[in-house]
Amino acid sequence: MNFFTDNADLQHVFKNGIAWDGFVPLWEKGFSDPEGPKSTAEARELYAASLGEIGALAAEQIAPRAQAIDDEGVGFADGEVAHPKGLLENIEALRRLGAMAVNLPREHGGFNFPMSVGVTVSEMIGRACSNTMLLHAFYQGPALMVLRAGSAEQIERWVKPLAEGKISGSVAMTEPDAGSDVGNLSTSATLDGGTWRVSGRKQFITNGCGDMCLVLARSEPGSKGLDGLSMLVVPRHQDGRRNYVVAKPEKKSTIRGSATCELAFDQSAAELLGARGSGFSQILMFMNEARVAVAVQGLGLSQAALESAQAYAERRVQMGRPIARHELVADLLGDMRAELAAMRALVYRCSELQDRILGLERSATPDTKAIAALKRELRDRTPLIKWFGAERTLWITRAAVQVHGGYGVVREYEVERHYRNALILPIYEGTSQIQALMSLKDQIKWTLEKPWRLATGAVRVAASEDTLGDALREMADEYNRAFRSALVESAGAGALVRAAFGGPAPDREGMGYALLCAERLCTMLAYARAGEALAATAQGFPERRRLAERFVHRSLPLVKMHGEIVRGGDRSTLEAITH
Repeated sequence: MNFFTDNADLQHVFKNGIAWDGFVPLWEKGFSDPEGPKSTAEARELYAASLGEIGALAAEQIAPRAQAIDDEGVGFADGEVAHPKGLLENIEALRRLGAMAVNLPREHGGFNFPMSVGVTVSEMIGRACSNTMLLHAFYQGPALMVLRAGSAEQIERWVKPLAEGKISGSVAMTEPDAGSDVGNLSTSATLDGGTWRVSGRKQFITNGCGDMCLVLARSEPGSKGLDGLSMLVVPRHQDGRRNYVVAKPEKKSTIRGSATCELAFDQSAAELLGARGSGFSQILMFMNEARVAVAVQGLGLSQAALESAQAYAERRVQMGRPIARHELVADLLGDMRAELAAMRALVYRCSELQDRILGLERSATPDTKAIAALKRELRDRTPLIKWFGAERTLWITRAAVQVHGGYGVVREYEVERHYRNALILPIYEGTSQIQALMSLKDQIKWTLEKPWRLATGAVRVAASEDTLGDALREMADEYNRAFRSALVESAGAGALVRAAFGGPAPDREGMGYALLCAERLCTMLAYARAGEALAATAQGFPERRRLAERFVHRSLPLVKMHGEIVRGGDRSTLEAITH
């Protein structure tokens, strides 16, 4: 087995769905590095060979340990967290393969592979074992943050050890009273005789037991909200002693092998990372990357669930034939396959946008206009990919349980674990509802930038001139109508027009109905963007087009339904919460 070569949909996206020529030369600086590839074709061969090795490792070593990791869970004794034995064996196998930080530059211990290749690595590991994917992410993730903002000394001290897998890290933002409300953060950082000291508590920190922690703290006394926040590097141990306390890891029904910790800092020695007061911009970039990573985690889980359901349905005989040939089961499997293909297309569309942005930023003369346009496109899709990747993975894994019938809830069958592990996806790194609000906020901002968008709508899809393209454009138009209706129902047409021409924007109270409709609007736009991405990978491939048609034509009635509800104007929820 090989989780790269045996995945036909992933192979299609790798070979036909990513425009490698558009960014690989930029990543490789014109192929001038003597240690790097000398052409895009050579780079693709290198990527494919490397992914084949990791795909084999994921299938042959990581996946067989997944159940034992889930059964063992996370231990805790004498103030120290104990990872499951199989999890450590998986990480060691990846470390020996040199696959801990493939996206980092070569001079810092990575392979300089584009983000799209890193997404494939994470997808395959996630298909094999969610717990392994999570721990694996906290080697490269913290390293990238230090590489972006750290001094030369900090980069030397932290990045290469993380890239080599010698140490792992964590990122601590969430607090008991400040989850999504980052502006309410109270952990403090004070300068004491040239040394920064961090005090406060952090909660729900993945791999909080790592060797170093990047902590978001309030460094400016008297500051409020998102101002006055800084990012600091806090070593787990300092001068041979514990520098902060790791409380007992949470006992969870989901991702049981992943250490989710509460951390207590009491005048913990720390290093400022980047400019003082730049913490929110740093954590925002990390959160956006983490939201894409959650969708990738969902992609791996969905693939695993589909493979299990398909295999079971083909061998389970009822009424004289395999249940895979019973109409309702076959239809369910077909929908799972289409939803997964749409999810993968959207994920790799976003990773390609990341690659193009990073490639252009590396240029000697960056095209700022092009970069801004790409960032706008990525920003549009980031909350959608997190919402879609989380919510549809939950549906796909639930459907896999249904295909298994009674066996689906028996722990001996892996779909039970896949479904449990999917439960966390709509919650962490910003709930699905937070993603919906982010998307709504962005769409309001972009709409009001151009007054004419109030009439025509700000959302457009790139689609071919045929029936598939017509359906995609209808989805976008349906979103625009519902979005406009929600705004008018909330603030009134006059207030919106005045805001579009430089007047004051409606306040939160004045946007109550739009906020109420945020998740319905997010659902509509997410399906439109997923369909757009899937259709783009189908051009010239008849079988792929049939899959895209299935997804789009089955999604369009759902989009219309949500549009009808939004335009219906039911305010009963608003009435209930104002009494």
